[in-house]
Amino acid sequence: MSENIESGSTPSRRSALRLGAATAATAAAAVGLSALGTPSALAAASSGPQPGLNGQRVKVPGNGAVFLIMDGYRRWIPNPATYDSLFRNWSGIVSDTGVINIPEGTALTSGATLGRAQGGTAVYLFSNGTKRWVTSPAAMDKYYFNWNRVVTLPAVTVDSVPTGASLS
Repeated sequence: MSENIESGSTPSRRSALRLGAATAATAAAAVGLSALGTPSALAAASSGPQPGLNGQRVKVPGNGAVFLIMDGYRRWIPNPATYDSLFRNWSGIVSDTGVINIPEGTALTSGATLGRAQGGTAVYLFSNGTKRWVTSPAAMDKYYFNWNRVVTLPAVTVDSVPTGASLS
């Protein structure tokens, strides 16, 4: 039984394998998957901002630099201590050569942190001299932020920091 593939259409996984893909990676690429079996939006990314990838933690294979996609830009996480102060753990980082197609934005500040005002419930990402409201528990999950790393700060301190774009 054979499937007809129209010009410009994406083949199904079954047809990609039936077409004699030499490796699992080739078959995966044929259906828009990375070699890890996850959607490879990174590989298909154009050279412009990619807001649909917001919240992803990514790196280029063979390179230790880890980036957070925020506002559609890849933002370098400058060191393990900063990473550990923001994220739950080191699992789930996507390693994909397509990372280089995502424009690089301003790196996170070394020592960036998650915080809230004393007596408040709103959680903020403090980085680059601004606070960015993390709008919901779903946004915390999307960015893989660690609830246990949220620090309580004096309200006057939180109020004195300029507000940046929200993270949702």
